[in-house]
Amino acid sequence: MKSLNHSINFFERLSEIINQKQDARVSKLILGWHASFISASDGRAGVGFVPDSRIEPHTARAVHTEELLNASLKKLAALYVSPFPQEFAAASAACSALVPFDSSGGLPLDAVMTCARSDKVAVLGYERDLLPFMSDWGWRFAIFDDRFAGRQNCFPQCEFSRGVREAEWVWLSPEAIRDRWLLSTQNILREKKGCFLQGPGIPATPEIFFEVGVNHLVVPTLTGDKAEIEAHVSAGGSAWLCRGLDWKVF
Repeated sequence: MKSLNHSINFFERLSEIINQKQDARVSKLILGWHASFISASDGRAGVGFVPDSRIEPHTARAVHTEELLNASLKKLAALYVSPFPQEFAAASAACSALVPFDSSGGLPLDAVMTCARSDKVAVLGYERDLLPFMSDWGWRFAIFDDRFAGRQNCFPQCEFSRGVREAEWVWLSPEAIRDRWLLSTQNILREKKGCFLQGPGIPATPEIFFEVGVNHLVVPTLTGDKAEIEAHVSAGGSAWLCRGLDWKVF
């Protein structure tokens, strides 16, 4: 019951913030292989998170697709509570567009990540494009992901709770929101030196993430040409490798 209450409070707080924003018609919605992209009629745009199809197969029903295509920014953002990959991918992009991070704020990724140098870091989810960065930062990381268990530094996801207890830092992907893991472990996270939540698809609401134990948000800010970002996502590109996105820590 306590975990359920945390989930309700988190999504209620996010809904209140979203409802204060100006709504707009969606002019384009793209769900790529590794990221999603949305643009609105008023010029706002956002990049979202696409769940890995190897974790859960991507399926779509005609009626759901039609509803997504006809929804406004705020209606799509309301689906952030949904565990379904298609809806979460659209909703996370909409949340990023409605509540964006200031591209002039935050700290450069490399400047911040040395804070965990030589420390143990428990990482939920294997992301190939991210691993070279973690190695360069000098982290001693253990990855918990059933798809790659058995590889070097990779363990079954069921052991993640143990890994978190033994680690000094925690790194989470938006999957931790979608599957509610983040919302049921805030007491453990508060005992750590810090917890990173990685985007894309994270709205600029650090206060509600702080309440559930996250004190570092690692997100891409849109600094390049939107058409270039759209093309990158459309071609199945990763947000980590997009030249139009500047990753920051808030």
